[in-house]
Amino acid sequence: MALLEVVDHGELITFSFEDLLRYHGRSAIGGVAHGFKVMERALPLLAAGQPPERYDISVETAFEGGGARDAIEMVTRAVTGGRFAHRQGAVVDLMLRPGLVREELQDDAASGRH
Repeated sequence: MALLEVVDHGELITFSFEDLLRYHGRSAIGGVAHGFKVMERALPLLAAGQPPERYDISVETAFEGGGARDAIEMVTRAVTGGRFAHRQGAVVDLMLRPGLVREELQDDAASGRH
């Protein structure tokens, strides 16, 4: 099972997909999965393969769905820390691969439908 790892003031903490679902709930599971997969890819790139300090992470995203936002918040605390949608420090740009998600699902996410 994949886990997300970050450091919180020197202590390693891990999050499973199920942890993120418990935090967000089940209203936007696809968004939680999106957030999880983005962080699974991005976190190792931020600190040379080591778990990054969660409070050093800033997030800028065009995707404002609640599931992804809550997933990112639980792991990074970027929303409450005022680091969500602002760039600073190490930056990793990730984009959705064309054809990976059906267009109608992208349209639903953009309109706020779940």
